[in-house]
Amino acid sequence: MGIWAVPALLGGLIWWRVTDPRARVSEDRPHFPVSRAPRAWLLLAFFGLGTGAYTLVLAWLPPFYTGLGRSAETAGLMLGVVTLAEVVAGLVVSCWVSRSTDRRPAIFTAIGALFAGLLGLIFAPLALAWPSAVFAGLGIGALFPLSLIVAMDHGDNASAAGAIAGFVQGGGYLVAAALPLIAGLLREYLSDLTLAWGLMAGLCVVLWLIAIRLRPGQRITF
Repeated sequence: MGIWAVPALLGGLIWWRVTDPRARVSEDRPHFPVSRAPRAWLLLAFFGLGTGAYTLVLAWLPPFYTGLGRSAETAGLMLGVVTLAEVVAGLVVSCWVSRSTDRRPAIFTAIGALFAGLLGLIFAPLALAWPSAVFAGLGIGALFPLSLIVAMDHGDNASAAGAIAGFVQGGGYLVAAALPLIAGLLREYLSDLTLAWGLMAGLCVVLWLIAIRLRPGQRITF
């Protein structure tokens, strides 16, 4: 799997060669790094933790169920159900997003669905396997685009919105990548992934607390 680092390195070298660091910054671009805005870090954390739920489920849902005695085919089908629910939730968000400037009701609903799915994985992973997969997929599928949309809402223009989204994604994916690693360590030393689902459920509470602060009309000024 590491072979895919090769095209990334080649792309980075090409980007470095064609980018002139001496080029003057245009007037419509931010005048200081996004990283200097504390709210940008809050948005980064929100995106990273929400996306971390996706990477966690993607990496460890099938092994979790094969460890409980389900076949590999069934575990793979469950991951397919999660993916299908994500697509449905993403389409619903796309249809709804232009109807309200306050993203918080949809965000609260998405986090709630994810939280319900995680509770099923913790307390009744066999009896509630399929509902848990559906709820987790719906929550993840809605939370991902909403976290990006609310980040771009903080820009006064397209250039600022793009800069904020780039910062949020660049750092957020690093946060998201840590969660499957932590889950792997828990599985290695405890032989159980239940604690990993519990950790993500706790992070849902953190997401709720962050979402409360994402009121419409707030901006990051450059």
